Amino acid sequence: MRGTKQRMISIGIIGAGNFSSRHIEAIQQIPELEISAICRRDPALLAKLADKYKLLGETNYLELINNPKIDAVLIATPHHLHTKIAIEAALAGKHILLEKPMASTYADCKAINDACNQSGVKLMIGQVAQFSPGFVAAKQCIASGEIGEIFMVKATSISFWKHGDRKDWHLKKISGGGYLLTVAIHQLDALCALVPSEVSCVSAHMTNTFHEDEVDDGGVILLDFKNGQKASLHYTGFKQGVNDICLDLNGSMGSLKIDNTQGAFLGKDQKYSLLPGSFSKNWMSEALVNQWKEFSSAILENREPRASGNHTLKVMKVVFAAFESASTGKSIRLN
Repeated sequence: MRGTKQRMISIGIIGAGNFSSRHIEAIQQIPELEISAICRRDPALLAKLADKYKLLGETNYLELINNPKIDAVLIATPHHLHTKIAIEAALAGKHILLEKPMASTYADCKAINDACNQSGVKLMIGQVAQFSPGFVAAKQCIASGEIGEIFMVKATSISFWKHGDRKDWHLKKISGGGYLLTVAIHQLDALCALVPSEVSCVSAHMTNTFHEDEVDDGGVILLDFKNGQKASLHYTGFKQGVNDICLDLNGSMGSLKIDNTQGAFLGKDQKYSLLPGSFSKNWMSEALVNQWKEFSSAILENREPRASGNHTLKVMKVVFAAFESASTGKSIRLN
């Protein structure tokens, strides 16, 4: 850490795309972290970003993975490239913060998680919603017993799909595209992180009628949990509409509503009250800082991080069961 003899955790970023600036600015706020290098295949765009933040730029990710000065990597490449890079990073002994989704097939997700467990490196998935002020406040409220036992959860992910940052690979099955893996995965992960049980059965219907691409742009997923709790995810990637991304939890003693743009609200006696500390005008920036704090703490304390590979592997099993259910028309039971 700064001011001590302990060396800071050195970070390399693989896949320094448009969102990487947000990560860089978050990392710069963590005393225990420093950025050593960034990697992007496009030399011109790489040079622009490297010059802006005064960082070493590489066009070959192996240069970062094999750099002995780098302790951990952020992997923020297209979904279908996660597996090879993550496994190589794990074998090189690098801790990994891997952007969501974990990978584009369940087999690849398991391969990544196994490689990290076998190599003894920390694996954290970039499920940033788990670190938003609204989510953190809601989780604390649930832990306090304020809403009692959770009976029902409704997750909603409705947003403009084909905005300026949408790439061609987001619209291809072979590259792990589609709204569920790209966007709604955040709400599904948050849902699973709040319900104190594991999913036992998945039933799903999906559509591509909004854009008529080969990947999904809408769907409804129904979940049964081992403890009898029920949940649903309704997602839509519209052409024209109004964004609505929220979680509603109904318990035996009250309700919770989480909307990161507005905060988290406790519902009792037919009215909602804003939970203290749950609203932020810059919730994404705060969530990214919280995410990197958790990652660095897990490394320094030698413990499993929140949004770990082990947790996320269970969520990804639900995701791919949903795809199977939608294609077969059958409910899928999970082991």
